[in-house]
Amino acid sequence: MEQIRKYAKFLIEGCLRLKEGDKLFIIADDVILEFIDLIKEEARKLGIKEIETLIFKPKEEKELYLTKSKEEILNSPLIDRTKYNKMAREGYAFLMLNSPLPGYYEGVDSEILTEVMQKQMKSIEEYKHYQHKGLIKWNISAVPNEYWAHNLKMSLSQLWQLVFKICLIDGEPTQNWNKKMTLLKKRAEYLNNLKIDKLIYKNSLGTNLEIGLPEGYLFQSADEGNIVNMPTEEVFTSPARNRVNGTVYASKVLLANEQVIKDFWLKFKDGKIIDFDAKEGKKVLEGIIATDEGSHYLGEVALVDYNSPISLTNVIFKTTLYDENASCHLAIGASFAECIKGGLELTNEELLAKGLNYSHEHVDFFIGTNDLEIKAVLQNGEEIVIMEKGNFKEA
Repeated sequence: MEQIRKYAKFLIEGCLRLKEGDKLFIIADDVILEFIDLIKEEARKLGIKEIETLIFKPKEEKELYLTKSKEEILNSPLIDRTKYNKMAREGYAFLMLNSPLPGYYEGVDSEILTEVMQKQMKSIEEYKHYQHKGLIKWNISAVPNEYWAHNLKMSLSQLWQLVFKICLIDGEPTQNWNKKMTLLKKRAEYLNNLKIDKLIYKNSLGTNLEIGLPEGYLFQSADEGNIVNMPTEEVFTSPARNRVNGTVYASKVLLANEQVIKDFWLKFKDGKIIDFDAKEGKKVLEGIIATDEGSHYLGEVALVDYNSPISLTNVIFKTTLYDENASCHLAIGASFAECIKGGLELTNEELLAKGLNYSHEHVDFFIGTNDLEIKAVLQNGEEIVIMEKGNFKEA
């Protein structure tokens, strides 16, 4: 329990960097109520008095999906997410506690789940504006539960130990993360100074993909202001919306809304997904792509060592939060305003004009392998290998 409390304390102080007088909004499933209480206790110790929660009820939601009509489902308070907008307007810091339930919604019509997801994403557009513009603090972190541990064929205690190790909670977390962030910041600065025109990805799965970067691109990483993903191993930017061409193959299972998408590929022409397939979960993938016009394009390019701490566990965690930090990944959907010079000051329309993408959707998928090569073609025509055998080729 002492280590679990230490983890809760670090999420509040080390990731969100909250202080006395701040306001906290906790979003989580009811399978981790004890951990939510720990978060509240640690927040109150800091002098945070205004704490709001939005607690999801997976058991009741599943019953809703299995017994009610589509109209009743789409209008149920159980799926309502609009509180996000109110909390963003009122300046709350968002702590989203991800406690996965892999395969929990098996037996539920995937089309219904996709419609619910699309409605939820569109209903929190105001919150997304605050998030993408950097106007609120936010963090997504994982919290083990019995169901998740059992699905991974381990005990709850074993899963917690992995979380502590991956999230650098053992020892002094603040020092551990300062060291990590220094490394990531150095990598981002190196990539920004290269003045890259495009990236070329190739591996033995069949990935052969060119991704152009917009003028004024910026690679970003976690920094001293706010760690938004715990853990994080990535440096990331947003591609030029219309300059993605070729085919990319996923290297890991993707779990979207607790639905499995396995062994899939995407083909791009002038930025747009023009073809795709999956051995499992093709309808789920199709639903993601069909969310809106922007979900036919990429919004993120993230570079991660294949030999990252998560990858070295040899565990597929079945949650994007962890699996995306095991290797390089891309994201379908929304771009990040901070990934272009001056982007945080621009409107969505101005960002589109600069070459970034806009969408209600943002879904990461994993493409890193132990033989992935990424070559940077610079604006002066020079070519530099920046990743080989799946890992950074340090400058």
